[in-house]
Amino acid sequence: MALVVSACGSPPASPAETITDQQSPATTVALVHDIPSGHPRLPYFDDFAESVNTSSQGRLAVEINPNGEILAGRASLDAVRDGRADLALVNMTHVEAMEPAAGFMNLPFALDDTAMAAQQNRTAVYEVQSGLVRPHGVEFLGYMRGADQLLAFPAEDVERVEDIEGKRIRVAGGGIYERLMRDLGAVPVAIPIPEIKDRMQRGEVDGVFTSPGGWTTQVFESAPHAVQVPGLMYISYALIANKDWFDSLPDADRDAVAAAGAELTEQWVQMAEDDKAVVNQAVADGGSYRVLPDDEVARWKARVSGVSDDFYSRHSSLADELQRRGLRVTG
Repeated sequence: MALVVSACGSPPASPAETITDQQSPATTVALVHDIPSGHPRLPYFDDFAESVNTSSQGRLAVEINPNGEILAGRASLDAVRDGRADLALVNMTHVEAMEPAAGFMNLPFALDDTAMAAQQNRTAVYEVQSGLVRPHGVEFLGYMRGADQLLAFPAEDVERVEDIEGKRIRVAGGGIYERLMRDLGAVPVAIPIPEIKDRMQRGEVDGVFTSPGGWTTQVFESAPHAVQVPGLMYISYALIANKDWFDSLPDADRDAVAAAGAELTEQWVQMAEDDKAVVNQAVADGGSYRVLPDDEVARWKARVSGVSDDFYSRHSSLADELQRRGLRVTG
């Protein structure tokens, strides 16, 4: 609108004296993900959107899952790669499917809360992943702590590694997820998080490998008994941008998106606290949560030791870089 400023009794202001207060409509930024309602990570998505809007001075408006469409699993990443979405927050297993070396974050008994509490390690992970995925036409802008994964079952019947043998276990994707379960003697069944509840109820799986948020929002009624093998697998969610879109942004707006991604990465420690609260509430609601003792965890660790060994043998140059940066953890 135009605001005309004049003194009482003065002639109307000339066009040159007219102050205009107009702002172009915000440019919509489409961000897609498949994390279900009620999950403890969702507030961070809203914080990311608000940060982008504020830092860009209102020029960018992040719309989360436009039109309410949920693109399950790998579909969110594919939407970014083919330009149907600008940003995606996806389980790292889907990034691993695109770039196998990126799976170093999924290795068992590797990067854990102790390592990731250090800012220099979070920054190093970001730098390594950015270099790995950029040749695929995307930008790695940051990541979220997904969880120290737990196993959830209908009955309280898993106390030893032998108890999981032969069980059909839901995993989020292929690659390291599937190898891990096979080495434990289980049968992996890849199911994206929005489909877990229905497929569990149909009897397609015997247990679920998921986050505390996935447990409580998706399968708590049918699988109220959780088992934690500390460090078995830390998962994360990657913030991925279409590279052409990101590069086309004006410098100030590109900086706003990048800064919001960095803010997301820095919330790792708080996200760990969020998961503790979720587990405590689940127990209060009648669920059970068992943390296996150290001697039993060592037996699980021995079963899956070959996962990291094989990964590093296939990606020797990456292994050297991770070693140099203090990120290679091999038990």
